[in-house]
Amino acid sequence: MLEVKGLSSGYGRVPVLRNVEFSLADGECIGLLGRNGMGKTTLLRAIMGELPTWSGEIRKGSQSLNGKNTQSRAKAGIGYVPQGKQLFKLLTVEENLRMGCVKDFRSAKAKIAGVLELFPRLVRLLDRQAGMLSGGEQQLLALGRCLCGDPDLILLDEPTEGIQPSICDEIIEVLIRLRKERNLSIILVEQDIDFLWSICDRILAVDKGSVVKTIDPKGEGSTEEAKAFIGIEG
Repeated sequence: MLEVKGLSSGYGRVPVLRNVEFSLADGECIGLLGRNGMGKTTLLRAIMGELPTWSGEIRKGSQSLNGKNTQSRAKAGIGYVPQGKQLFKLLTVEENLRMGCVKDFRSAKAKIAGVLELFPRLVRLLDRQAGMLSGGEQQLLALGRCLCGDPDLILLDEPTEGIQPSICDEIIEVLIRLRKERNLSIILVEQDIDFLWSICDRILAVDKGSVVKTIDPKGEGSTEEAKAFIGIEG
């Protein structure tokens, strides 16, 4: 699905990512874990094309993404749900969902119907401005808008931030379902270890812009190892 080789990137002349390497299989979910400011969001932005590739290569299948803009990467099947959601807050829920149908606006009606089947609580909110929704509802809308683009790989940045537990559980259920039904691949940045452990096959520990080790969520003592890595006691 995705292969990252020797990736270096950053902001302006400030380096953040240093020789990042990993691969992602079809239908696999990997988590990115690390303290704030270690390069997790920067890695997602580099994969999506919001930041330049200084060196190395990003490949999706047989296609190199180097030099491709964000629109081209979206059309290649990559969806991105950034931290903070970045919704069109003056547009309605339905209009936001239509904006996600980047591959084919002619199929927007069917795509939106599919998203509403996944997130039924959005049905009664279709005519409401996105900025009037609760934080949890906005997160569901952001994920739904991403799915309207029919991606086979989604990049999720801190989806549980400020979200009530019931919405977190709903997101987990939908992601597990999509992995089973659509063979969806996921790269997930998240500080909630329970959330990561519920859906991820592997955890990449990120420190100072590099992947320093891999944690197996099913391994003995893996939760304690992860908490120690990000400095959580207990």
